[in-house]
Amino acid sequence: MTDNDATTSTEDGIPRLTIQQVRKLCYSKRLNFLLGAGASQPAITTLGDGVKIESLINPIQQVSKNILHEKDAGLSPKERATHDAYRGFVDMIIAVLNMSNSRVIPRSANIFTTNYDLFVEDAMDRAMRDNYGIIFNDGANGYFKRYVNTYNYDRATALRGQFDNYNHETPTIRLIKPHGSINWHAEQEGSKHESIEVMNSDTMPNEPFVVLPDGLESGQTMQSRHFFEMLRLFNIELDKSQSILFVIGFSFQDRHIKDMLMRALQNPGLLVCVFAYTDETTSDDGGARKIIEDNLNAPSNTNLVVFSPKDVAEFLQSLDTTKPMKTSATTDKDTSSGADEKNDKSEAIKLDLRTVTKLLMPTGADNPSLFGNMKDSDK
Repeated sequence: MTDNDATTSTEDGIPRLTIQQVRKLCYSKRLNFLLGAGASQPAITTLGDGVKIESLINPIQQVSKNILHEKDAGLSPKERATHDAYRGFVDMIIAVLNMSNSRVIPRSANIFTTNYDLFVEDAMDRAMRDNYGIIFNDGANGYFKRYVNTYNYDRATALRGQFDNYNHETPTIRLIKPHGSINWHAEQEGSKHESIEVMNSDTMPNEPFVVLPDGLESGQTMQSRHFFEMLRLFNIELDKSQSILFVIGFSFQDRHIKDMLMRALQNPGLLVCVFAYTDETTSDDGGARKIIEDNLNAPSNTNLVVFSPKDVAEFLQSLDTTKPMKTSATTDKDTSSGADEKNDKSEAIKLDLRTVTKLLMPTGADNPSLFGNMKDSDK
């Protein structure tokens, strides 16, 4: 085991995995991602930014219309940054799946997101144009009209060749949206049957089928069969052996999802890696490491690790071979200078979707120069 692979310890002395070790585990574990509101920043603001619930829908609808109509020129700089971050994110998942060991685990990944926007759908649509060897499953089925049904997530696709001379599992990315989507429209047929149509045309539903972040999400998700089944799927996937869940832009303020994750952590075959946006708590940020660790009771869960900008700074420093090795002759001044430099690096790094993508990209994180200067303005 190299120095970069060495396991570190928490302040309580509990061993914890390093970023380098987690990257290697991607190829031998069942891949799952949980994306929260922070993943779609800065294009989509969150309630933590002082936004009222009723004003969330309109901007998401407008951005989504631009995406559906491929009006890239209509995207603002912030929307463009998020748009490009999601495309890189999907490319990273495809790269990992192509390198994964299909004899050990299925070549598939699940993206669970509480966001309503269509950034993932757009990124997958573009990826499938360029890569015929990938399947995107959003749980919908149909031709002229497409309807969501969780049974569709059970489908698998394989390439057999023109003469059925081989059977090759096609890498698949499944998108599960347990809080709904901006382009979902509920069609009520009778008192019990509820159909959810996916509308990818010029017409966006005036009242999209979504769960509003009003503090009553738990009750709303249990009232709809579709939302309930998608949350049940989240439970099922985390209960499987050899599973890993990467959490990005999520601070676990949603009590029902937090409770599900806490229960899933009882599975010894599950590893949960949460990426905290910042190290320090600020007035407008819910993604600080301390908030997440408190919400999840992190110290008591050995299969849960929370990474913050300081961890990334240490990881990048370990890859920087241009710096001399520390010796016994290192002075206090040298040590202090190194600590100051590491703190400066961690303050410049924010663990947004773009940064986490670079960390997990098979050919990315081993080259610290690819990260550039990670300041807030780069988001």
